[in-house]
Amino acid sequence: MPRSKKEIDKELMYKKLMPSQSKQQNPAEEAGAVNEAAAAPQSDFSAPPQREPAAHREPEPHKVSVPSLDSRRTEVVNVMEEVVLEKLDSVLARFQCCRCDRCKKDIVALALNKLPPKYRVVSDGQITPDLDAQTNAQVVTAMIQAVIRVRAKPRH
Repeated sequence: MPRSKKEIDKELMYKKLMPSQSKQQNPAEEAGAVNEAAAAPQSDFSAPPQREPAAHREPEPHKVSVPSLDSRRTEVVNVMEEVVLEKLDSVLARFQCCRCDRCKKDIVALALNKLPPKYRVVSDGQITPDLDAQTNAQVVTAMIQAVIRVRAKPRH
């Protein structure tokens, strides 16, 4: 017996409103639900087909859409921090400044606060890439300003 357009629209609307319920039914259950719906008279406010409660299922682990292509360990590094730490001894040698741990950390902190961060992903043991001349000049300028400031008012 052919179903009316009204019956088909109700099923479609239910699937649109309850997508998770319609996805959980397998094709055999859907065919059975369709046959039952065609055989039973329906009113305008029919309830959705009842299903048996499913057995307790373990949640599936989340799957990553992109497989891991690189087995090497990597980390995110602020390249500016690496460069400032490399240049610290040479800048301290040019200026007569205290070389205690507190003053060195103050110089590094002040210089890094003046510089924009530049983050890169590097593998373990990989050398950080060199900076261009303009960025290198910014680093040296920020470090000189920090040394002058710390030398004027040391915090030890």
